[in-house]
Amino acid sequence: MNAKDQLPECAHEREVLDLVLSDRWPDRCDAETLAHVAECEVCADVVAVALAMRDDQALQPIASAPVPDATLVWWRAQLRAHEDAGRKAARPIAMVQGIGIGIAGIAALSLGRTFWPWIREFGTGLSASAGSVMSATAAAAIAAPWLTLGVVVSVIAAPVAVYFALGRE
Repeated sequence: MNAKDQLPECAHEREVLDLVLSDRWPDRCDAETLAHVAECEVCADVVAVALAMRDDQALQPIASAPVPDATLVWWRAQLRAHEDAGRKAARPIAMVQGIGIGIAGIAALSLGRTFWPWIREFGTGLSASAGSVMSATAAAAIAAPWLTLGVVVSVIAAPVAVYFALGRE
């Protein structure tokens, strides 16, 4: 660095800064310091920057921000951890409930389809003839593969659906 690139310095710079930071500028300082700041460019800049920084700091509401008690913060963290653990523990229970509801629904539909001819005959009060029993037996034989397929699908698809439904909470 050459002589032109060096920043100008003043011996009174630190004193002027202390006056501004301790709120003694300009009311509680001597006339000699006021005269020096009026003549010295470096000290005038120090006063301008220090006053701007002091005013900016006064505008920030850091001092008035309410800080909660450490006990309250700890209690809330424990409460949140307890609630998270409860949700995590309830996921498998909800999955099993979903599987059970899916299997029960598929089984009810399959059984209703299988026994519908007998239920219809019982409801209408018709007598069971050999032909109707044979048709009901044939319907049960046709429904058996669908029952097996329904149970397999419900065992595989229901847990996957419940997992995706509950996993996005």
